[in-house]
Amino acid sequence: MRAFSATALCPLLAHCAAQPFNSTSSKLANTTSYETPCISSADAILIADGFGQILSNFSTSWGNILIADGYVDQSDSVATLMHSPNLLGKITFGSKESFLAGEQAQPGVPFKLLNTWSSCNAVTFRYVLSPPGLDVQGIAVAEVEEAEKNGTGVGEGSKKWQVKTFYGEFNSAVWLTDLKSSITGCDVTGNVTVA
Repeated sequence: MRAFSATALCPLLAHCAAQPFNSTSSKLANTTSYETPCISSADAILIADGFGQILSNFSTSWGNILIADGYVDQSDSVATLMHSPNLLGKITFGSKESFLAGEQAQPGVPFKLLNTWSSCNAVTFRYVLSPPGLDVQGIAVAEVEEAEKNGTGVGEGSKKWQVKTFYGEFNSAVWLTDLKSSITGCDVTGNVTVA
């Protein structure tokens, strides 16, 4: 039986090896073709750092360059800080305009990019924000699309990218602890161990 299993699997494995996964199709996953080229490592860093710039040094003009029309944002961390449990697992910002207005109202926070990973339509990145107090680590997935308007998007080559959908989570408990002194009536207590 073992010889039969190995004999039966060898042609299947050979077929898989002969049909590698690539950015345009995958016969095993039965996916459709992409027309969009994959995001380079350099462009992934530009996208992630660009998002960090919105958090650390906001400007509407930069937001309009990086953020696509039709943008949506989902973050349970942000919903928690907004005291909006009805938003948990749902869209936090339903438009580019509401997201940019929310970011404009916040003080800038130093941003440090730790890692990036990219695919053909998304950039995943880890980061650290440094508000007064303890550092706050987070992770995000930014789904991107090719910029449709001249003068928008980021990228080293002729392809420019804009963030279309953003999923981000960070340590909102530490963030709230950092902010407790600036929020009237906020009484956050707890033990924090700093390594």
